[in-house]
Order: sequence, then structure tokens, then C-alpha cells
Amino acid sequence: MSKQQARAARSSASAAVRLVTGREIAARVANRSFVIGTVVNIAVIIGLLAVFGPSSDDDHHTTVAVTGIATSALTPAGNHAASGATHWHAVAGEAAARRQVAGKDVDAALVVHGSEVLMLVRADTSQEARAAATAAVQQWATTRALNRQHVDVERLRQDVAASLPRTQSVDGRGSGSAGPGTAIGIVTILFFQLFGYGMMVAQGVVEEKSTRVVEVLLATLTPLRLMVGKVLGIGTAAVLQTAAFGAATFVAVRFAHVLPAQFPAASAILAAVGWFVLGFLFFAFLFAAAGSLVSRSEEVATAVMPVLMSTMVPYGVAVAATQDLNASWVQIVQYIPPFSMLIMPLQVSVHGAGWGANAVAALLMVAAAAGLAVLAGRVYERSILRVGSAVRWREALGKAA
Repeated sequence: MSKQQARAARSSASAAVRLVTGREIAARVANRSFVIGTVVNIAVIIGLLAVFGPSSDDDHHTTVAVTGIATSALTPAGNHAASGATHWHAVAGEAAARRQVAGKDVDAALVVHGSEVLMLVRADTSQEARAAATAAVQQWATTRALNRQHVDVERLRQDVAASLPRTQSVDGRGSGSAGPGTAIGIVTILFFQLFGYGMMVAQGVVEEKSTRVVEVLLATLTPLRLMVGKVLGIGTAAVLQTAAFGAATFVAVRFAHVLPAQFPAASAILAAVGWFVLGFLFFAFLFAAAGSLVSRSEEVATAVMPVLMSTMVPYGVAVAATQDLNASWVQIVQYIPPFSMLIMPLQVSVHGAGWGANAVAALLMVAAAAGLAVLAGRVYERSILRVGSAVRWREALGKAA
């Protein structure tokens, strides 16, 4: 075959795959269940973030009325009206302070007469408010005493600040790293997305087979091209939906300030999405091959059971790896497909694993997915036109070997 003929053949194959991919994307994204499912899942995600995020008590700022001194005297730097979660509110006189405390306009009040301080509270004034007011008064009294002894208070603050210890993690965690709990949550979401869209691939194959549509398609396409186009099309729909979930989560975190401390860094999110794509490609071809073994929708669950069990193995290994991500066996297994698809996102989220390690693991994953696609394509080719009794995995693999 000449170079021109080879180039034309590759172009024809690419065009065929793109055609099937576009058909699958249009069919999935325009489907009402896809739209409704996306909206419902986004609502669930936002709802869970609201439930498990900071409560209203966490967002409450203590407000303390102050009379007799400037509010700036009660802040650490001496030049802000608020310190941390405590807001200082200047009032004119003790009577006004009493009215505001009684009317629940403020949580407490500080009335300063010379060196004496009176703290006004209610029975329901929280311990946090009382502690904040007491700490502020202690800081003010200390500064006042130092000034009386002609101590340079600002220089003292600078020297103390310079002597404070720096925090450095010895286990490789950066300040933007997520904890193991959050990382496991990300991995769990990836696993269920992988399973859900894998089942969609298998179900789509069975639907085409049962309606004999596949016979028409195979008149102009090879089985491998049809299977690859289907996987890429459904995979694109999966990525679009996952991206919508990620965008909704970002909006909730960015503008609603939900889970700001526990939420992983952007690098962890990007790594999770990238590994979801690789994991989907690895298993989706197996789901497609499983769907080609049966002719009825009710038989899909039985056909995909071996594939489902194989997806559970890397998930179980990833959960076990969270016990010690620095363990020697984890350092080896994290590069081995398909375990890498869940362990590497964990390493990026918790330990900030570098892109070099991810690139090596990704190349191995791509190579494994390509080999699996060829094997699954042969099973698909041997089984897709067989209607009636289900084809056994052993039989299909035997013919594919």
C-alpha cells in the first residue's frame, strides 16, 4: 500500500470514528434524562455542600459594643475595626451600650472608665463572645501597661512576630492539599461516574443490537471503529456532565464560601478529571464488549458483572492506600493500570504528587487501554451480530485469542 493510500485509509477511519462520536454526543446530550439527571445531581451536590459546609453558627460574627475607648485599641494591629470574627461597635455612653445588649443588637458591650472595664452580657451571650471580649480587654490592658513603662509596643510586636515558628509539613503536604477524607470523596465520585457511564456504554450497545441498528452501521463501519466512536461519544458526554458538576461545586465554594478549607486545590481537580478520562477509556471498552455478548436489556447486568467486579478492585486498593500513601507498595502500585486511575488523584490531592509521576502513570494507562481496546474490539466483533442466547465471556475470549 502506498503512502497516499495509507493516508487515505487513516483519514477514512478517523472520519468514521468522528461520525459515530458526534452521533453519540448528540444522542446523549440532547436526551431529556441526561439534562434532568445533570440538573438533579447539581442540586444534590450544592445541597450536600450546604449541609456539610459551615453552619450558620460558624458564619456568625460576634459583635461587641464599646464605649470609653476607641475600637481600634482593641484590635491586634491597632488600626482595624474588626479582629477575626469579632466586630467592635462604638456607642455613646453606658446607657446606649445597655440598650443595645438588651435589645440583642450586639452580643456584649465593654464600658471603660479609666482603668476599670465593665462587660455587659445577657444570659444567652455565648462563651465565644465573652471570651473574645475578655481577650481583647487583656490585650488592651497589656498594651496600656507597656506604654506606661515607655516600651516601644510596635517594635515589640514586630520582634514577637519575627520569632513565631514557621510551619513546615514533613509528610509532603502543602497548604493547598486536601485531607484524606476529601480525597476519598473525590475518588468515590469518580468511581460512580465511571460505573454509571460504563453501564451506559453497555446499554447502548445492547439497544443497537436488539433493534438491529448495528447491522446497518456495520455495513459501512468496522466493529472496532463503531465501538471506539461509541466509547468516545459517551465519554465526551460523561466529561461534559462531570465538568458541569465541577463548575457547580466551584461556584458554591467560590461565591457561597462552602467548605473553603477542605476543598482541594485546582491541580487536584484537574488531575481527578484527567484520570477519570483515562479510567473511563480503560474500562469503557470492556463494558462495550460485555454489552455485545447479550441481546436483551435485562441481560446487561449479568453480562457486565465481571467488568463491574474488576472496577471494584482498584477502588478497594485505593481505599486501602489512604491508610498510608507513603507505603512502599503504594509507591509501586500507583503506576500500575488500572490502580493508577484512583491512587494518583489521591496522591495529587493529599501529597501534591508532581506531574512527572502522573505523566509516567498516564502513559502506562494509555498503553494498557489501547491494548484492552484491541482485545475488546475482537470480542465485540465476534459477538455483536450474534442474536439470541448470550455469548459467554470464556467463549468470546477464546475466539478472540
